[in-house]
Amino acid sequence: MYVASTPCSPGTKPVPGIPPDAGCELIKWHLKLSGTGEKSNPGTYILDCDYGLPKQGTRGFIHDNHIHREGKWVIEKGSTYPGTEIYRLDPDQPKATIAFLKLNESLLHLLDSDRHLMIGTGGWSYTLSKVKP
Repeated sequence: MYVASTPCSPGTKPVPGIPPDAGCELIKWHLKLSGTGEKSNPGTYILDCDYGLPKQGTRGFIHDNHIHREGKWVIEKGSTYPGTEIYRLDPDQPKATIAFLKLNESLLHLLDSDRHLMIGTGGWSYTLSKVKP
């Protein structure tokens, strides 16, 4: 299980499938990967994203918005970053695929549609951290 809280920007909204006109400042990611992700034997994933405008003084949102996705995932060799592994969700659906660069056993970093690292700020990043279920 990997989790993160990332900014909701024009670059990240389409990644999990958030409508472009949605009021959104924050995305909370919960990604569960099962299997090895080998091309010959793809693994399965469950992705849940809660998103919207934060409700001040709480960990919640003003309105409850949720996206749920399930499908296959595979590990590919990085071309933009040679010698790395890319975890790709829904590899058979190019327009719907989501890709992460594996930084180490505990960290995945979201990639944009051109397979470049999403760039954060001093207060925000696009890195998902592994947690124990």
